[in-house]
This record gives sequence, C-alpha cells and structure tokens, in this order.
Amino acid sequence: MLLLNKYLKIRILLLAVSVFFLKNIYSQNLIRNGSFENYNTPINWNLWGGDFIGYYTWPPDTVMIDWGGYQTPDFLTAACPHTYSGVPINLFGYSNTKNGNGYVGLGVYEKGGYGKEYIYQQLSQPLQSGKIYCLSFYVNRADRFTYAIKNIGALFSNSLQPLTNGYEINATPQVVNQGPIISDTTNWSLIQGCFTAIGGEQYITMGNFTTNFNTDTLNTNSTNLVPGRENTSYYYIDEITLIDQTPVGIQDTSSLNEVVRVYPNPANDILNFQFYYAEEKRKVELYDAIGNLVFEKDASSNYLSLITNNLYNGIYFVRVVYSNGLSETKKIIKQ
Repeated sequence: MLLLNKYLKIRILLLAVSVFFLKNIYSQNLIRNGSFENYNTPINWNLWGGDFIGYYTWPPDTVMIDWGGYQTPDFLTAACPHTYSGVPINLFGYSNTKNGNGYVGLGVYEKGGYGKEYIYQQLSQPLQSGKIYCLSFYVNRADRFTYAIKNIGALFSNSLQPLTNGYEINATPQVVNQGPIISDTTNWSLIQGCFTAIGGEQYITMGNFTTNFNTDTLNTNSTNLVPGRENTSYYYIDEITLIDQTPVGIQDTSSLNEVVRVYPNPANDILNFQFYYAEEKRKVELYDAIGNLVFEKDASSNYLSLITNNLYNGIYFVRVVYSNGLSETKKIIKQ
C-alpha cells in the first residue's frame, strides 16, 4: 500500500502538469468571435435591423465580424438602442445572453415554406486529418414562434456548401443535437459532439440540415407570434467553441504501470476499466463536460465495464477514488 500511495502521489503531480497543458489546449478555440462580441457599430442604429450586412448604405454597412450568413440571420446585441435588435428584448422574443452582450438568431424551419437560415465562418485554421475535434454551442428557442425542433447542427467542410433549391443545404453535419426537441425558451441548451476530421475542413456552417419534411417538430402553441412567421421556428445561438481533443496518453499504456487503464478512448458503446493493483474498494465516477455526475459505481474487482451507448457524444471525465482518499481523473471522449 505504501508503494501504491507513493505512486499515486507521483501520478497526481503528473496529472496536475497535464491539466496545465490541457487548459492551454482548451483556450485554443478554433472558432473566431464565438460569442458574437466583436462587431462594427452600425452607421445608423435606427436604420439597422439586425442584419450581418446592412444594405441601407452604399457601400454596404458590414456589422458582423468573422461571420457570414445564408438568407438573413440576425445579430442581436445589448448595445442596440432599440428593441427590434436588442438584448434581452428583440423582435423575436426575450432572452438573456449565455455569455457577453450579444448572440445571433436564425430561422431553422418553416412549415410548408422555405424559411431556413444558416451562419458560417472560416475557421482560424484548417482541421487536420485523423484528429478529434469537439464542438459545443448553446441554443435558446425564441418564444414568439410556433415550432420547436430537434435538428440543429454544424457542418465542417473544405468549401462553403451551396443552397439546394435556394433555401437549404443538402449535407450531413458532423455534429447535431442528440437530445430531444429543444422547446425551452428560458434556459440555454447545450449541443455538443466530437468527430474525426478528414483533413482540410476550414469552414463551419450552422443551422438545420434536415429537410422540412423530415425535421422533428413540436407545436408549442406559443402566443404573441411574430406577424407573418406563425409557422416557423427560430433559435438564438451563443458561445460556440471548437477545440482539438485528440487523446494523449489515455490509450493502452499498461507498459507504463498505470494504476488504472481506461479504454477504448474514444469510446462508442462500452468503456472498460482495468486496475493494476488489488484493492478492496474503489469508486468510479463519470462526469459530463459541465461537471454533472452521470454515473457512479463501487468497484472491488480489477475489471469494470460501463455501457456508454446511451450517453450523448462529447467530452467526459472519469474519476477513480481509492480507499485511501486519493483519486485519479482521466478525460475520455464519447463518439
């Protein structure tokens, strides 16, 4: 046991160093202006209606920095002196930001119509082949629209994708909402997912990539609807983050005499634990990326398996707590 304690202390020191470097990795967000705080002040606030590019002047008044849009997505900010494009009150409803002073809004569905909007940007650097990238962003349904939907996602591509039939993009996004239909108009909902890059992807496009016919919808029976938009769905988007999460040193490292091996990483349907020291009792805890405990189990044997096919794709942290009070934490990716 003394040998185990000494080894665990060394592991904790190494883990602290790893966390320092991981923190720096986390800070390298490949999305530029992901919280929509950078913009050019409109030439005339009173004429500006929330457009990324305002055509009420010549040359056009480019307001949104780093982002472009298909159709007419909206930039909404607390700096706007009128409520049409303000925060938290705007034409589309009421919502505080997830972070900062601004967010964007876009129509993602129109029953029997063509009301789909998308936002896009060129990433700060192209994605590298074989690397694992994790995207997270928050959405909030605008309350002056009838429909809530499920199919909100993000597409990564080498070039910007054209609109099919002039109003939607026919492509399969790498990251899409895996949860239920998002009907909440009060709290921001997290959408996240990880994928392996083909290589060369340098654009992100966000919106609904499912045909209107196949989009999962819910009639919320909302009141005080935006005139002329009674059969549509509209969402705010904020705090977009894309980071390189390629695992380092968390695969088959038994030759390094680890206390615990966690594999495979990334995981799909099952996650295995192999302990290299006998101990009467350990506790295994699994947390999601925002710190919620999603699983815990006491483990006395040297092997433990966890079924993960019911977990959403994304980043998780495994914490093993030993009987002597020491613990070890590992990052894993569910894809």
